[in-house]
Amino acid sequence: MHTTVGPAAIYWRDRDTVSGNYHVVATLTQMVNPAHPEAFGILIGGKNLADSAQQYTYFLVRPVDGMYSIRRRASYTTRPTAVVEWTASDAVTRSDSTGKANNELSIEVRGGRARFMVNGKEVYAGDAATLDVNGVVGYRVNHNLDVHLGPLGIHKL
Repeated sequence: MHTTVGPAAIYWRDRDTVSGNYHVVATLTQMVNPAHPEAFGILIGGKNLADSAQQYTYFLVRPVDGMYSIRRRASYTTRPTAVVEWTASDAVTRSDSTGKANNELSIEVRGGRARFMVNGKEVYAGDAATLDVNGVVGYRVNHNLDVHLGPLGIHKL
């Protein structure tokens, strides 16, 4: 799927619901550099996504500056809580001279732990009980981005 957005958006299918031990993976491609650093990525643990009580954990990258962040949204009307603030990582593929960048994001939930990986390199691991991990999985794309969203792989472990 390809998206060119103004406001931030989330994309999901209710049938893409998972719990327990699983691995979610997708390759996302920024097509052009945004006017200022913006991010995109994947979400897990989605509940009530179509209304103001939406809840999910999301994992984002910013290729323009090589950073990632992990956040939790508890409702549409409150600001997300940072699990990991914006952090530089050499795992994030930075934008080339045309603004293009491919990054594979994955989240593995197993044995009570959640591992977050960029291009196969773990950037964070934490207690799954402190995150929203059971529910719908999908994508999140922030403001004013042009991004290709590769297929979302959902694998029970």
